[in-house]
Amino acid sequence: MEFKQIFTPGLAICSYIIGGKSACIVVDPVREVDQYLEISKSIGLPIKGIIETHLHADFVSGHVELAEKTGAVIYISEKAKAEYAHYAVADGEEIAFDTLRIKMMDTPGHTPDCGVFIVSDLERGEEPVLAFTGDTLLIGDAGRPDLFPEIKKELASSLYKSLRRLESLGDQIEVYPAHGAGSLCGKALSSKLSSTMGTEKRYNHAFNIHPEEAFIEDFLEGMPEAPDHFSRCSELNRKGPAILSSLAKPAACQPKEIMEHAKSGDIIVDTRDQLAFGGTHIPGAYGLSINGLKGNFPLYAGWVLPPDKPLYLVLDSNGDREAVQKGLQRVGLDRIEGYLGGGMAAYAESGLITARLESISVMEMKERFDKQELLLVDTRLKSEWDVGHIQGSIHCPTAYVRKRYAEWMGDKPVAFICSTGNRSLLASSLMLKLSGKKNVINVIGGITAWKKAGFPVVK
Repeated sequence: MEFKQIFTPGLAICSYIIGGKSACIVVDPVREVDQYLEISKSIGLPIKGIIETHLHADFVSGHVELAEKTGAVIYISEKAKAEYAHYAVADGEEIAFDTLRIKMMDTPGHTPDCGVFIVSDLERGEEPVLAFTGDTLLIGDAGRPDLFPEIKKELASSLYKSLRRLESLGDQIEVYPAHGAGSLCGKALSSKLSSTMGTEKRYNHAFNIHPEEAFIEDFLEGMPEAPDHFSRCSELNRKGPAILSSLAKPAACQPKEIMEHAKSGDIIVDTRDQLAFGGTHIPGAYGLSINGLKGNFPLYAGWVLPPDKPLYLVLDSNGDREAVQKGLQRVGLDRIEGYLGGGMAAYAESGLITARLESISVMEMKERFDKQELLLVDTRLKSEWDVGHIQGSIHCPTAYVRKRYAEWMGDKPVAFICSTGNRSLLASSLMLKLSGKKNVINVIGGITAWKKAGFPVVK
């Protein structure tokens, strides 16, 4: 049996290739499918099947594209009601694939259509050897049941019952989930990317919360914030996303064109460093640093960027364009219509209007904050805030600035802080764009610099 795990950082996605003697199956592929074609070629096994453990919410899957390129059959639970060509698998149904036998078990909870695919390697014997658990069972956790708010209690109840079903599986079965630590599909994911059923039954808290009422309360409390793109990606994956090769390539635009797009309400995505953005940027641009946010770029792009408007990019260099496009497309932001040719240097030379964002160090921020000269908003996630924050600061995760900015519309400057200054850059740009307020500040270095300076935090 051939087996490979492929980890995609940032969104912390785990996908897999598993093969018998003459063919292989890809499990939960990401949107960039060439990597699977290369692995298939290297192991000498054509891709004849694709398994989707559920309709993924946090990323756009590559199932349809990979099927088009290989002719493989897509297997997904009949509960997904998928609209593309596929084989709808029923609860308990077995799929004979080469030297593998794969049984699907309905395990609703994270989503209504979640399934666990249990694999027997018939070259070794009849007993199951591993399970692709999707987001039902994660390492150290289980998938969040609150992505459909109107039925979240029902889903939490279903998740409890699904875990009871999984308890019937043998302790020796290896567990391979769809996500690892860093994903927002759960709240306590382990950094490990695999385990065994025996280990999870014993140490995974999700297996050990009883009775059902206590489980429901636990799993609906303290969940990380659910990004906006989760529901959008789920629906794209159900209908079948656009084939990447069919999308138009973004064109280089002159500065005047970019300014006209900005004025018309199109979206300007500035992916440069926080200091460069602070020095000068196009008015109304979103500050989404591709290098500062690193793997979290697609997460925050999907969270805050409107999906129904054209996107125009401002890049630090043309070398960033492929990474930016890939990050945006992973979360279903496909309307990338252009980029600023020549970058901000060309724009500055054009003489068009620019904006700036005040950027200050933690030293200056502390001095002004102690004098009550500014409001301080901490834009980290609640889990980070709970570990330690600056006394007197306001907590508001970055994306929620869109909903709360009116609270800070007084005369005092508003300073945003995060771990290093990159999420607070995005928060600052949201405040500038939405409020029209001019005295907005980004605290460079963030809480990391604050602690290094020896300044205190409270819990």
